[in-house]
Amino acid sequence: MRLIDLLTAIGTDVESNAKIQICHPGRGWKDYDEFNAGSKFLKPFYDLKVKSLSAIDTDLIRVDLDFDEKG
Repeated sequence: MRLIDLLTAIGTDVESNAKIQICHPGRGWKDYDEFNAGSKFLKPFYDLKVKSLSAIDTDLIRVDLDFDEKG
């Protein structure tokens, strides 16, 4: 699954409270940046494959992206 597929599945909306946390490449699960799910800042990551994901809260998903391979 690519990040864009995940965002489409959860329904991205600029007005939404849903957030995505992207883990830093090569670092631990607790090193991440947080974005609104509808943020334009996520666009460069759309084609990256999701290696793992976790629901942190009802409106918060943390993903580890594969920065070496595109979907």
